[in-house]
Amino acid sequence: MGLAVGGVGGWLVQALPDISSNLIAAAIGGVLVWLSTNARRRLGLVRARRFWRALGGRHPLIVLGAHDLGQQRRWARAGVVGMGDIGALVEIEAQLRKLGFAGRIAESRQLSPRELSSDLVLIGGPVANAVARTMMEKLSGVISYGFAEDRDHEAAVVHDLRTGRVFAPQYDESGYPVSDHALIIRTRNPLAPDTSEIVIVAGCWEHGTAAAAEKLGDRKFLRTMKKMEHFEVLLETTVVNGAHYNAKVVETRRIPAG
Repeated sequence: MGLAVGGVGGWLVQALPDISSNLIAAAIGGVLVWLSTNARRRLGLVRARRFWRALGGRHPLIVLGAHDLGQQRRWARAGVVGMGDIGALVEIEAQLRKLGFAGRIAESRQLSPRELSSDLVLIGGPVANAVARTMMEKLSGVISYGFAEDRDHEAAVVHDLRTGRVFAPQYDESGYPVSDHALIIRTRNPLAPDTSEIVIVAGCWEHGTAAAAEKLGDRKFLRTMKKMEHFEVLLETTVVNGAHYNAKVVETRRIPAG
């Protein structure tokens, strides 16, 4: 028995340096992984804060549009907001809150003239959001993308004003969209260009609107946009069972200063 204990003790004495080295290596590896993960997270927050810094610091209005659906209005007197637009609102609010900023929510038909000239985040395009419609009309000649009517599907399509090309959602046999396009636009507020900015996130359908809002929190996307103060981005996203997936950038264009 004494020999056995002595054998174990001797083995431990001989193995202790190797065990210590392995433990130290594992600890160092764990610290490096933690530092790397934390650094990437902080870098992502820095990029997100850089994007939102000016608007977020001035407490922007987050503006939703409410649809007037005729007969259905008797159940929703203030109008109806699509689930995709609500998802976009929640996403943008979460991004601002994570960075220590705050936005105020407003309905597009209730803004005062003073509020129209403030910093705005507009959810939905010209059909869904009256303020987005006003701003995009005022930005004619500044932005190179717009929305046009798709009479066949009672929806909108993205229209490239430079080339005349149309980017339309695709549909399945029953008429439900299986893909959507969206725009992200950031530029000066045309009603107060020296003091305020606007961000527009708008899809042909609300799937694209939600995908565009989520893209604003994407670290890789923010990295590619870091050298552009004002820009317009065309996105495409896949739609499955009413949910959007795999939003990708189709094209990015800089909006010149002034």
